[in-house]
Amino acid sequence: MASSHQILLLLTYGLLFMSTILVTCIDAATSIGAGSVPKRLVRKLIHRNSVKSPMYNSVHTDFDRAKFAFEDSISRVAMIEAKMVSCKGNMSCSDKIQANLHAKAWVGVFFVEFYIKDLSHRMLAVMDTGSPLLWVHCIPCPNCAQASTRIYDPSTSSTYTNISCRSKYCQALRQNSCDQRGNCKYELHYEGAHPTEGMLATESFIFDTSDDGLLTVPHLVFGCSHVSDEKPDAVMGVLGLSSNKVSLATRLGNKFSYCVGGIKDPSYEYNQLILGEGAILEGDSTPLEIYNGFYYVTMEGISLGGAMLDIEQNTFQRTDSGQGGVMIDSGGELSFLVQRAYEELADAIMNMLDLNSWFKSELYFSKLCFEGNVTRDIKGFPSVTFHFSGGAEMGLEAESLFSQSTTTTFCMTILQADYGQPSLIGVGAQQYHNVGYDISGKKLYLRRMDCELLDE
Repeated sequence: MASSHQILLLLTYGLLFMSTILVTCIDAATSIGAGSVPKRLVRKLIHRNSVKSPMYNSVHTDFDRAKFAFEDSISRVAMIEAKMVSCKGNMSCSDKIQANLHAKAWVGVFFVEFYIKDLSHRMLAVMDTGSPLLWVHCIPCPNCAQASTRIYDPSTSSTYTNISCRSKYCQALRQNSCDQRGNCKYELHYEGAHPTEGMLATESFIFDTSDDGLLTVPHLVFGCSHVSDEKPDAVMGVLGLSSNKVSLATRLGNKFSYCVGGIKDPSYEYNQLILGEGAILEGDSTPLEIYNGFYYVTMEGISLGGAMLDIEQNTFQRTDSGQGGVMIDSGGELSFLVQRAYEELADAIMNMLDLNSWFKSELYFSKLCFEGNVTRDIKGFPSVTFHFSGGAEMGLEAESLFSQSTTTTFCMTILQADYGQPSLIGVGAQQYHNVGYDISGKKLYLRRMDCELLDE
């Protein structure tokens, strides 16, 4: 029979053993260590027209969604143009940009869901490869009174910390200032849409990953926005993935990838973003350049059905003054090509399609339209392929190349870029591809993929 001393020892060791297991399980399931970053952070991307999007409206038709994509893409291009080009007193230039900006406020294409501080603060932010910062609306917030979503209040959080003006993260932002206590204040102006100002800070963020369940990432740098022209409602901020030191992409390992497919299908649920070392960098690669906060690639040509179009390679080059070049972007669906390339592609497509066609002018842009039905009239239409230096390619099938505008009309989803502006590869062209960004290695990886395979 065991003595009371032996029983006490057994109970003590048993409690220590159970405590060790419990602590280990809690740490592994809920949080990574301070100062470290997750090797692979996986998030579903919610298209703005998805049934899972707060902007979804069952009454909207394919024609409505095509109109939204056009207006949003035009606004996105105007934002980029306003940031990169000085009109230098040219009122027609300034008027054109403002008209396109105000045609429809920029919404973005994909949203990312996460939590800040705890699970009671659900956030939905726009994924933007051209923005340097992850920011969300915070209290005090003058425009938040009628918001349907709970607004984050930093004064109630023990894990919220302001960032000093002396911090490298504060210095990394172009527009920053200091408050009376030496804390960093930031400003981000989206040239006509969603300006935001507030405090640069760190906080714990929670991500519901498909692999590891709930994962808490402590001390992430973000913008706590107290001033914004937009009333926060369903969408609460922007998730910036540029190469800036404060962006989520650089903070989590300088690598990220996203897979996009079936953006015209509201029920499609396999669009995915992966951040960190576990990002999918597969397929052929091409050099990735960073200019003025945006990602650029070197396009060498375009082919239709395997036949190269007569476009000189220098058509796509960026000049010493920063004009031209080819930008790859996540902020709009439509794509834009410089005049020479656009005209060659449009002519080749018109010659291949025996349909009535015309160039339809809307705002300051024109798009090539056809009389007919996409499903019926372009069966077997060959793919258009963008060819990049290094051998990487991006193939656009008919679904990515055309969109039904009315019951009797469909149009190209590629428009002509303004003079001096970069060609732009929008999300629509990136459908059915995994796009991998290696920021420090300065490479972009392209692999044609069914995104549904990532869930297997």
